[in-house]
Amino acid sequence: MNTPFSIQTFTHTKITVVLATLFAAVAIGPRASAQSADWTEVIWREPQVRYLLADMTGSGKTDLYRKYATEGRDPDSREAIRLWDAGVRVINMADFERKWVTNQFGKDGRVFRVVQRGSDRTITGNEVMLSNDGAFPQATLRLALLDLMLGTPPKDYAARAKKDAGVAEALRRFSEGCRVSNAHLFDRRGKGFVFKAGGQPLDAMFIRLNSDVPYPEVNVRYFLADMFLGGSREFYHRVSEEAHEMGCLEAVVRFDAGVKITNLDQFERKRVDGKVLITRKGSNERISGMLVKLSTDLAAP
Repeated sequence: MNTPFSIQTFTHTKITVVLATLFAAVAIGPRASAQSADWTEVIWREPQVRYLLADMTGSGKTDLYRKYATEGRDPDSREAIRLWDAGVRVINMADFERKWVTNQFGKDGRVFRVVQRGSDRTITGNEVMLSNDGAFPQATLRLALLDLMLGTPPKDYAARAKKDAGVAEALRRFSEGCRVSNAHLFDRRGKGFVFKAGGQPLDAMFIRLNSDVPYPEVNVRYFLADMFLGGSREFYHRVSEEAHEMGCLEAVVRFDAGVKITNLDQFERKRVDGKVLITRKGSNERISGMLVKLSTDLAAP
């Protein structure tokens, strides 16, 4: 597959810039379908931010990530650089190393990764421990975000945020687009929260944020629609392996597992102003991936 520039240049670095450029290309090879152009800026993904910090801690090279954060407007790089400049470092870096590992999709059959020391296993960002972990209780952060999701105005938290680091962080993340992805499962009861099903008091550990996973769900669903409507599954597989792009990987995993799109008949894949887009039928406007409904979706109560 011929691409506008080498993915390998960015294999162990910022993946969203790679995809943004690749999806902007109408034709990427004589035997490959043009991939649908879609890139949605979302809240940073916590596992990816931690992975980038491990890469920076291991190499000390931050210039490329600064470029991605500014020129590429990549939220993962932007958050990683913000933390780096605040002095945050990986405290278990002795568990990891940066190295070339064998990969059929990489240049010369290899890619650069942060791996478990002594192995070729690419780490997950959730294995990385940071020097600012524990600066505020996760329960405070998540409960405040849930309260904001259920309608409490951010201004109501302003006074508390001055004294409570967890609340201040919740407001910052909320303003950046952080949301509780399973808020529909919970409800208020008095001054607390409960599970809608059963009414038991809510433990904050069950609150899921859209930043908890290493991929934006909106992009995974869009990529799935692209594949179901004729886009190349091999393209997404290659980018997932070559560029460590977790959104592509998740889309391929779901595609291969037989996950179906239940409203596929509402969309079409077509060329608009020189780009291949997934649109609503009869429209030239690119859809949001969140309009795509999957066979694995649970109906909200």
